[in-house]
Amino acid sequence: MKKIGRNDPCPCGSGKKYKQCCLKQQNVPAASAHESAPASQSLRLAAEHFRAGRLPQAEEVCRQALRIEPDNPEARHMLEAISGQLDGWHVNQGLSFHAQGRLEEAVASYRKALVLKPDSPVTHYNIGIVFNEQGKPEEAIASCRQAIALNPDFAEAHSNLGNALQAQGRLDEAIAGHRNALALRPDCVEWLYNLGTALQEQGELNEAIACYRRALELRPTLADAWYNLHALLLDSTGIAPAIECMRKAVEIAPSNTNYRLFLGMLLDYSGKAEEASGHLDMAGKGTALIRAKLDAWRYMKSASKTLPPVAGNPVQVFKLGMSAARGDGLVLEFGVRFGCSIRRIAALADRQAVHGFDSFEGLPEAWYNEPKGSYSTRGMLPAVPGNVVLHAGWFDDTLPAFLNENAGPVRFMNVDCDLYSSTKTVLELLADRIVAGTVIVFDEYIGNERWREDEFRAFQEAAGKFGWNYEYLCFSLFTKQAAVRII
Repeated sequence: MKKIGRNDPCPCGSGKKYKQCCLKQQNVPAASAHESAPASQSLRLAAEHFRAGRLPQAEEVCRQALRIEPDNPEARHMLEAISGQLDGWHVNQGLSFHAQGRLEEAVASYRKALVLKPDSPVTHYNIGIVFNEQGKPEEAIASCRQAIALNPDFAEAHSNLGNALQAQGRLDEAIAGHRNALALRPDCVEWLYNLGTALQEQGELNEAIACYRRALELRPTLADAWYNLHALLLDSTGIAPAIECMRKAVEIAPSNTNYRLFLGMLLDYSGKAEEASGHLDMAGKGTALIRAKLDAWRYMKSASKTLPPVAGNPVQVFKLGMSAARGDGLVLEFGVRFGCSIRRIAALADRQAVHGFDSFEGLPEAWYNEPKGSYSTRGMLPAVPGNVVLHAGWFDDTLPAFLNENAGPVRFMNVDCDLYSSTKTVLELLADRIVAGTVIVFDEYIGNERWREDEFRAFQEAAGKFGWNYEYLCFSLFTKQAAVRII
């Protein structure tokens, strides 16, 4: 069959030129103008579309032929041939749209492919990746699970399921997903690294160290693994091994100003100011965020006569804080979200009740680049140990009622409010319960680009207003935390 030119008569028999009829309608799902065309003419057009790779148009015209002659064997045979390739065509369209960042169109293409071939694990996997990029974690998780149900040995699906679950703070399930991926491909460096990060978040520090070390055996140039490993070694074996990790990271990526900052900070902390200066000077030429971290380090140096311990993991910060806190009083957390930190605190509280406060609706107002509602769990409360009590609602609604029913000072509190306004609300409502021996851990105290305007500012204002004297127990530029004790 010869190629039909734009100005040739349309083969559908409409009497119009091809460019004015079928060519014009190739991207239109319905083509009712062909309903009255003889089936043979529609089939010739379907064949033309098919050979040109225009499978959706070929399918539609072929179906039109069957509406004219439902028992036409040639039309049925052609439709079967088209349908056999159409799901792959939609998958390729989805991949193309995804690569272009056209995520809604990618999802639509993958959905069309799944209508034709619902048992394709690869298509479920692909649509799950798009859902994850769209910020639809539950849909991403469901798609990965479906891909695994169809093919239990689909290692990439196990890995991406782990990543999606980890982003939702479901660390036990995430770790299981990463382990399943590695069981199928034990020496995948990226998956070892991912498992290490999940274990690090979970507080399984020794196993996280082992994962990073194994990844680095396989790929010694994985700078991020050296960076994460330094924070774990800082708590477990001291500052010297942490410095060596950061030296490795800087050797691999000498232009990375974040690595330079951490190496310089650790050298400076250990008394090697001359060696530190070059690294810190380079960090000072970095982004606004790196310069803010450098400012935080300089603040911590100036805030105490003796530098407090530097920590690398939230578990260490909570341990130091809880051990230094007064012996009695309330244990509180503000900003629970997925429950990762409150579970750690509950384990350290020795069966004492731990009260967690969160709206579970996300930020009550915009926070720089984070819009109102960011960090929402959509009202879903996390699973927590038996000694944890959750109070859902805004702080200024739930905290006064709680204080009316619960007497006594604050022993320990974790403030993960992010916002200046929310932190101020909490500190002012608790002002007469914050006494000598109260320990407050701030989750976003230092290290953000505008750290001086948020939790730090709210605490400094409250300390001045209520006459609190305090000391820093520890700090971490890696986690952005600081622990203070009222004295």
